[in-house]
Formats: sequence, C-alpha cells, structure tokens
Amino acid sequence: MKNNLILDCPCVPLIEADVECILMGLIEDNMPGYTVAINAEKILRYSQDHELRKVIDESVLPYPDGSGAVLGLRWLHGQMSEKINMPIKALEIASKFGLQTFIIGAKPDVHLEAVNVIKNCYKGIDLVGHLHGYNEFPYLMEEVVKYKPDLVMLALGSPRQEKFAAKLVENLDKGIIIGCGGALDIIANRLKRAPKFVIDNNLEWAYRVIQEPWRLRRQLFLPKFLVALIMQTIKKKLEVFKI
Repeated sequence: MKNNLILDCPCVPLIEADVECILMGLIEDNMPGYTVAINAEKILRYSQDHELRKVIDESVLPYPDGSGAVLGLRWLHGQMSEKINMPIKALEIASKFGLQTFIIGAKPDVHLEAVNVIKNCYKGIDLVGHLHGYNEFPYLMEEVVKYKPDLVMLALGSPRQEKFAAKLVENLDKGIIIGCGGALDIIANRLKRAPKFVIDNNLEWAYRVIQEPWRLRRQLFLPKFLVALIMQTIKKKLEVFKI
C-alpha cells in the first residue's frame, strides 16, 4: 500500500473491493495496528495538531472517508478512490471469517441497540465483548487487552477514538482497531446514513448537517480546505511544465 500526500497528510487510495484483502492481510500479520478515516477536517488539522499528526503517521491504514480525501487523491495524484464505509465493511468481513470482535462506543442505550442489530445481521461474528463509550479509558483498555480480539470497533467520535486507539495499540499483541465515529448510532437507527446518490455527489456533509444542525460550525473549514486543495493542485500542475 502506498500513501499519497494530500496537503502533506498521508492517505491510501482505496476502493471498496480491496478492503477485505487489505484488512485480512493486516489481521493475519498478527501485529497490532489501527486505521484512521481521512477527511477534509483531518487533512487541514494535520499540519497544526501535532498529536493528531503523530496518530495518523503511525496508523497502518489512513484511508479516504470523505469527498475531500477522494478529490485530493484524484486531483493531486490521479488516483481513483472511493469513500469507504469502513465500519460496515469490517463487520461484514468479521462475520465472513468469524473474527473475534470487541465493540466499544455510543451511549449505553444506543450501544445495546446497535449490538443487538449487529448480532442479528452479522451472525458469523465472534463477539467476545462490548462496552458503551461512557466507560473510563483505563477500564476499556483493560477489557480489550484481556480478551485479545482480532478486531476492535471503536466508536468514540473523532479524533478522540484515534487518539485512544494509538494508546490502546501499545498494549496489544495483535488486533486491528477500526475507528467507527457515529456508526453505532446509524446501526441502532438513531441516525440515517446519507443515500448513495448524496454520497456519490459529495454532499454527505450537508445531509449530516440537516440531521445534526450543531455540525454546521464544524463544516466552516470546508471552503478553506477546497481553496487550499485547488491551490496545491495548480502548483503541482505548474511544476510539471517547469523546464
């Protein structure tokens, strides 16, 4: 897997069809690691937030999780990629291969609803443990270390989940940690995932703002990101024509 830089932030071009092979390869290596979902917000914060930059740099798979990352890979590197719904792909793979899985995240009631849905929909999963996201980090870490899962689904919100994953992985002998953001809320039917048409046309951010108006303030970085990406793209194209 080759990282490409988007405004200095690493991101692996990825299509959904390749996820199973890559994820199983990481698990079968028996080396602990974590993935990071790369979007426009993380790309902009990469050069300013030293802790987040270290977390991204040390991840085993920084993959595209937003239209900003997909556009960046296409414009800057000519790489075709897709926005990957990694939590759902990971659950499908865990069910297919019977992976020992530990699920963490969401409010207690949402967590239980999501776990029940997962048990019914992904029957092949070996669910070795699950805890809601309002437990203390030391306890969460202790439980995951005790059960030694192949896969940890970590839905604590970003970048909190990535920073916790970076600490957790230091205490594991094996296992891949997948950051899930609000996936458990969607699985529990507390939130609706954007339709495919909306996602394909890079409008998922607007769909999420409609459902959660408080997110509007977080989206103010998008114009800044788009301008920065356009300028970097122009700069790269001009460098190609330098004599």
